[in-house]
Amino acid sequence: MNDGRTDVELLQAFARRADQRAFAVVVKRHADLVYATALRKVEDPGAAEEVTQNVFAALARKAWRFAPDDSLPAWLHRTTLLESKAWWRAELRRRRREQTAAELGTTMNRSEEPTALHTLVPLLDDALLLLREKDRTALLLRYHEGRSLRDVGVALGVGEDAAQKRVSGALEKLARFFQRRGFKTATLAATAEVLRNTARSAPASLAASAAHAAAEAALPALAGLTAFLARFASLTRVQTAAVCVVVATVPVACQWPRTRAAKLQVAEWQTRLQADRERAGELQAEVERLQVASSRLDSDLAQATAALAPQRQAAARLEDLRQRLQSLLTATDYRWPDDLPFVRIPKSILTNLDCTAAISRTGTVEEWGAQVLGMTSEEHTQTEQAFGEYLHDVAELVASRAYETNAPQVMMGAFSNKLAKAIAVPRLGEEARALVADLRDRVQRTLGSERDELLLQRWETEKSGWSWLGACRQLTEEPQVFTVWIERRPGGVWHGEEWTNAKGSGGGGGGANREDELHFSFLPDSMRSRFFDPWLGQLGLTNGAPVTDP
Repeated sequence: MNDGRTDVELLQAFARRADQRAFAVVVKRHADLVYATALRKVEDPGAAEEVTQNVFAALARKAWRFAPDDSLPAWLHRTTLLESKAWWRAELRRRRREQTAAELGTTMNRSEEPTALHTLVPLLDDALLLLREKDRTALLLRYHEGRSLRDVGVALGVGEDAAQKRVSGALEKLARFFQRRGFKTATLAATAEVLRNTARSAPASLAASAAHAAAEAALPALAGLTAFLARFASLTRVQTAAVCVVVATVPVACQWPRTRAAKLQVAEWQTRLQADRERAGELQAEVERLQVASSRLDSDLAQATAALAPQRQAAARLEDLRQRLQSLLTATDYRWPDDLPFVRIPKSILTNLDCTAAISRTGTVEEWGAQVLGMTSEEHTQTEQAFGEYLHDVAELVASRAYETNAPQVMMGAFSNKLAKAIAVPRLGEEARALVADLRDRVQRTLGSERDELLLQRWETEKSGWSWLGACRQLTEEPQVFTVWIERRPGGVWHGEEWTNAKGSGGGGGGANREDELHFSFLPDSMRSRFFDPWLGQLGLTNGAPVTDP
């Protein structure tokens, strides 16, 4: 039987016009809810049917009391709980009279072990009573009556999405209720499953019988109201006073359910207040933790600020120096203060500076050369790496082609009293040119063409043989002879020297500054280790170490 009218409209039709069909629709709508709640409390199908009939009989008597904003499912749930308690009181009195308390314990025990969901059932109705009326109505309609979310929204006067949110929020409140009472595993899914498992469909004949019995119990009372008022005029004064007392107590009796509802509401508010207090305690602890963290961060910030102070001062001094240099660079004269480590000279003079001398025998760039050419730290590192790799590659090439021209011998004439060893290196040709081209390309990409020209101009034009760098450049086009000798000095101390002879026509020489050392730093490690160190070993001498007369 489908009827588009609301529950309150159907009850008003029954109360005002004795419309039994309207009341039957209400009973059919909510019979499952009442029966499932009664069965959960009394645990007996026959008793549940009796409680269901009593609830709908009470509804028939109080149909006139419902306002448009009242929730009938919530009222039916609460009334069912009250009727179930009354049935249990009567049942226990009957059993006491029969003195069957022992048998009661036997019949109430269940043979199977209670499941986790079954342990939540005794608390379910108490939890539902703590919910607000609309939340309780939403859960009862959704799970006990099996309504769709759309129908739940229509019953509550909201949309389907709002009904979904209300059902989810009510489930969350029930789960928190169970968790506060020690059931830590009571999740939203478990709570919903409890509601589904406790839902029961009323017997097919129960709705009809309950509607008929309730209507019969209510209609005579409605029909006899006029006769009662007619008879009231013929009552004696004592009878009239008694009736007035009864009438005066009626509002109090009517107010009692509302008072009970108010108490339940107060209990709900107290529960919420306790939860809010617990939440406030957690928030207070979080605030204290954040305050400690804030204090620690403030301390770290103060330390960082103190550590940055010297850097800021250095940056300020550097900025002052930059501004000072900028003003000096834009001045019309070339005179700079004596307290600065710089001088201002015309750019044309840089072409006369021998910046090649800034490159050491090992390929490192001296600090003064880096300053003259304005190298950054990265440029300085890349330039030294290019020269170091170039010198290493040329040394390996020289060592692979060099050959010994004479055995150790005693030199005569101006070189009398000296032992010498000469190593010849042929012209390296294209392989050396490729290494030079690669070096020039790397230096030019690092420093630019202008600074590259200043750094290598004399090395290119003069092809100096006075250093290993010059010798490497010279070996590209011309063969060379490297001669090393040692001589005995007064006091029996040996002294070592080096000599580079281009095409055997003379060259440059150099030696150790200390007479007690043999130090051939002019030659690369590969040549010394291959040709000269074994020779010194045969003589009982060591390159780069103090020696005495062998």
